[in-house]
Amino acid sequence: MPLIPFSQRARSLLPIASVTVGATLALRRLDDFDTWWHLASGRWIVNHRAVPDTDTLSYTVPDHAWINLQWLYDVVLYLLHCIGGADLLVLASAAAFTAALWILMKNLRLWLGDVSASLLLLWAVLIAEERFLIRPEMISFVLLQAILWILMTARRNDGRHLWLLAPLMLLWVNSHALFIVGLYCMGCIVAGVLAAKIPFLPPGWRQASALGPVATRRLLVSTAAATAVTFLNPYLADGVFFPLKLMSRIDTSNSAFQAIGEFRRPFSGYFTTLSIGAYQLLFFFSLAVVTVAAVCGFRAPKNPGASVDVRTPGFNAGWAAMFVGFAYLSVLARRNIGLFAFGAIPIVGAWLTLIESRVPEVLRRAIHRASTVSAPALLAGYLALAGIVVTNTYYRWDGTVREFGLGTLEVNFPIRAAAFARATALPPKLYNDLTAGGYLAWDRAVEGGVFVDGRLEVYDTAFFSSYLSGLSDLRLWRQQIQAYDIDTVLLFHRWSNRHALIRFLLSDPAWALVYHDEVAVIFVRTQGNETTIQKAREIYPTWHTQVLTTLRTPTSRWQWPVGRLTALNSYADLLFLIGETESAIEIYEQLLSLKPPAWQELAAHVAIGFCLAQTGDRDRALKHLRKAAELDPYNQRLQEVIQRLGQ
Repeated sequence: MPLIPFSQRARSLLPIASVTVGATLALRRLDDFDTWWHLASGRWIVNHRAVPDTDTLSYTVPDHAWINLQWLYDVVLYLLHCIGGADLLVLASAAAFTAALWILMKNLRLWLGDVSASLLLLWAVLIAEERFLIRPEMISFVLLQAILWILMTARRNDGRHLWLLAPLMLLWVNSHALFIVGLYCMGCIVAGVLAAKIPFLPPGWRQASALGPVATRRLLVSTAAATAVTFLNPYLADGVFFPLKLMSRIDTSNSAFQAIGEFRRPFSGYFTTLSIGAYQLLFFFSLAVVTVAAVCGFRAPKNPGASVDVRTPGFNAGWAAMFVGFAYLSVLARRNIGLFAFGAIPIVGAWLTLIESRVPEVLRRAIHRASTVSAPALLAGYLALAGIVVTNTYYRWDGTVREFGLGTLEVNFPIRAAAFARATALPPKLYNDLTAGGYLAWDRAVEGGVFVDGRLEVYDTAFFSSYLSGLSDLRLWRQQIQAYDIDTVLLFHRWSNRHALIRFLLSDPAWALVYHDEVAVIFVRTQGNETTIQKAREIYPTWHTQVLTTLRTPTSRWQWPVGRLTALNSYADLLFLIGETESAIEIYEQLLSLKPPAWQELAAHVAIGFCLAQTGDRDRALKHLRKAAELDPYNQRLQEVIQRLGQ
């Protein structure tokens, strides 16, 4: 057997390599705030052997309806956690997203060669990795790709696999509210088949959208069955229509929900990452592909008696409707960009094949030769990218708080603060912010439940708006405290919009600061809790020593310590906020010793400079501020501060 040329060997490995890159991005420490309330939900369902229909995790809205369509996902997640803890959750998540990518590759390989398919899959990975969370999306992405494969191959096999739609939809409706997307995709295909019988469509579009009699019959029966089984959920019709209700509540017209980053529009300019940049590029590229494909597929083949070449798709009207739906959802909210990548890219890949079929043969041969020649370089690039992810360099560049590996990214959760609250038996009721709420719903550190967590389907718009306003409107916050008779406050302090409330609590003699670490602060109402406060202050020094020991533990030599850098920066900011200036300077300097990214180094030098200026140490302050000016030479305000201190 003759040896296969090296470039062709490399070309055949590209699909596996691109999926591997996706797998490395999916294998990352548990870092999502909402994972914990999913675990708490699963625990409640297992312990009570029932699915709740009103809130069970918070004390603020116990009478609110809770349509928990992800109940099955929550149960499985909880059981996995019981078996293997966070490590098994990470592995399960990585396996699920890798499976979704593998099916996506199969969908792309229906039409494209190894090189083109691997490049489009990598593009999808770079967009969707922002949603590689331990959330129900890990199931939805798999099911979406499976349904797209069934629908997009119906023409090739006379719809022999369409019967699978019903069991898949039964699983999906009991795992995630995104099941509605599956119904939408099936509806689009049915609409396209019916539209193919209407003469006003261009002839090429009609031919591409039509199915044979057998496949059409199977499609209609299978789609009807798949729709019917969605009513087999604990909430029956209410569960089926709940996603539409949720979309009407959490939309872009509601300013309260725009305070949450994942609900902001991806073109808003908010926290631009590599995922957002890749999405924006794909959005406009795919619009161009769809437009050109619509023109290329306008006319039917000249020989009407010729058999249809199923390997070269025409412009299918049902696929076009699916693409429009994915595109529309993606521009509404950042959280939908992964859905766009996984849903639109198989369609884009098919229509790239349609466009290629219309170019001259000599150009197609040139493209084929170029792809073969470039395969070794692409393979090396994929492997290098996987290495960049494994060492956390990818996340360092991207500015996101994520790390490759197993376990929990502890800087994202008030784990130690919750343990302290339990050890000191801090009094209920608890006020917490949204970020800390998911973990506290799971940990149950303070009796009685949480004030709020990430289940925005439970907390209606009025409550959520009031909660957000209270973080900055201290008059409203006092009213909330009185209304709910709150004695303990636990806040995740990394986000600056919590700082005004922290400053107020520090200055108010009605509240005592009993605990702080790199993640959270805890205050207790002084009146009636004198003994508890005394106990907390007696044991806190031991806990504080543990915090400092953890922050000083040597970091990995082969991975960027993203979590440690975030912890140091967050804790130093808090120490400066509460007036412990010397301790803040020490933590900032420890951060600089780890050689952080330029933006973090700049912020640290500025913070140290201002801290030293407050203590009267002008010489050291100027040293750090001048270093900051070197990193940001066009910062006029910084130059003015340096000039004033130097006088």
